[in-house]
Amino acid sequence: MADESKSTGDPPGDQQRSAERATDARSADFALICSQAAEVRPLLKHLDRQRKYVDNGFVFRGGFLDQTLRIVVVEAGFDFAGHRKATQIVINEHHPNWVMSTGFSLGLSDTVKTGDVCLANQISDLHGHSLQLDLPLEGGKRVHCGKHVVMDEPSLLPAAQQQLSDSSGADAADLASLAVAQVCQQKTGDQMAASFLAIRSGLSRRDADVTELLLEVAFCRPKEVTKPPVMQWLAKLKPDPVRREALKRLEEASVNSNRYLLQVIRKLGEKLSGSRW
Repeated sequence: MADESKSTGDPPGDQQRSAERATDARSADFALICSQAAEVRPLLKHLDRQRKYVDNGFVFRGGFLDQTLRIVVVEAGFDFAGHRKATQIVINEHHPNWVMSTGFSLGLSDTVKTGDVCLANQISDLHGHSLQLDLPLEGGKRVHCGKHVVMDEPSLLPAAQQQLSDSSGADAADLASLAVAQVCQQKTGDQMAASFLAIRSGLSRRDADVTELLLEVAFCRPKEVTKPPVMQWLAKLKPDPVRREALKRLEEASVNSNRYLLQVIRKLGEKLSGSRW
């Protein structure tokens, strides 16, 4: 295929990564790291020629957007270490130009409404670690640029959420975006492993529909309960209706952020150099 590496506007390192990817059929333009499929299901509907596989316990999905942009989506689970490991795998195996931490965030600022987009220009945790991010995007209607904080444990109760808001001064909170950013900022020589963005779907703590149960579904790994084989079989036939309704609400909340995420991917895709599959 023709070499398009002379195109301009690429982030640092993109031209070198594109050259390395030219002979690698596994390569991707964008990697999205999420916790569960519900966070990106609206976006997945836009990908064709999808493939799915499991590696180290993580679910990987690959596909094409607009026939040319190669996307890989990784379900990394609900813990910090899992997101770090999944990011390392996707960079080593698929060499993406951009890695994006996406999924749900707890809105800590009163300006964040459910379904709003939260962009991070800084990510910190509760132990003194902090990263400043080069954010090439701007805020707008229902799009918030600001500091994000990573929680040690999900803040499900209003009192804990208020304490987190007061102590962090952040606009939004999640469980793992800092892990993804740290891996992306590791350098080989002068080149970072990948360009990084945190694009999250906000869940407002002031929204009456954002209940403790809904936040538990958004941020907690489903509890494993030992059941007799017959009960397990029945559960598969008739899934928990309460959890199913929470997942439906979360998918509705993710539609707006997924729409924005698609716009960002297409815009950045225009600047990418290198060959396509």
